[in-house]
Amino acid sequence: MITQQELATTKISMRYDLPPIRNIIGDLSGLLGNFSDELIGAFYPKTVSKKANIVITELVNNAVVNSPDGDGKIMLEIEIDKDLLRISVTNAANRSQYRKVRDHIRMINSASDLRNLLAETIRERRKDRLRGGLGLIRLAAENKFALSARYRAPYLIVHSQIGLGGLS
Repeated sequence: MITQQELATTKISMRYDLPPIRNIIGDLSGLLGNFSDELIGAFYPKTVSKKANIVITELVNNAVVNSPDGDGKIMLEIEIDKDLLRISVTNAANRSQYRKVRDHIRMINSASDLRNLLAETIRERRKDRLRGGLGLIRLAAENKFALSARYRAPYLIVHSQIGLGGLS
């Protein structure tokens, strides 16, 4: 009989290309997140698969909502092995959108206390009755994902990863 430890050495790699964005009318982020949760959960502990679900849902939803081009595509890439979970989402974006995301991620990555950053951001947004702006911070603060962004015109690529040590 195979053990949970042996299962967690399984390498999984998935990629979804979904053009055009204008045809996305349902909860694509939830669908992809839940499917990945189930697939990854068949091999890895639920703590790992749930984290994948959270990141996929957040990043895909951000890409759908913020894509300026209905004819563009969203690309989701998921890789997991015994050491790392890596998730990247690519979507059409202009340079201004990229800079905004890049600067937000830089601010998150430079924070000395991510939980404090999250709490301060919630207070500020509540005070000003603003919505949004918390998702990437929560991925880093609550779920411990490392985040980065790059631009390959005309695409914004948001990359996240987490080491699996201690997550089982």
